[in-house]
Amino acid sequence: MSLCVLDTDTTTLLLRGQLAVCDKAAAHDAADLAITIVNVEEILTGWYTQIRRAKKDDHLERAYAALQEAVEFVARVRILPFNREAIQKFRSLKSAKPRTGTNDLKIAAIALIQQATLVTGNLADFEDIPGLSVEDWSK
Repeated sequence: MSLCVLDTDTTTLLLRGQLAVCDKAAAHDAADLAITIVNVEEILTGWYTQIRRAKKDDHLERAYAALQEAVEFVARVRILPFNREAIQKFRSLKSAKPRTGTNDLKIAAIALIQQATLVTGNLADFEDIPGLSVEDWSK
């Protein structure tokens, strides 16, 4: 099988144990699954925000538990870099002025240079990216 790059939404569903995503991920060798450093940034930033906003002890506890789970997951999974080649691809994609957001363009650039399939539940976010292979495992 070819490399599958999990987008942040798919990673979140995997961490929550969503059955369809878990089944499809389990059907792949661990070496064929990866996330990007941009996904790591998004995931950690999201939990940091939840921690800062928590007013009640149970919310704070849940946010820290989720952060810990995310960090432990990130420690076990292959993380693809946003290196010079990816940056150049990102700049090229951005120059075409797609409707795709900045982080999504960065993730797409990484997937493209890795010749990987991007696994996302947000297919519409990536439809303007030429040559990008995408799948939705959430259904």
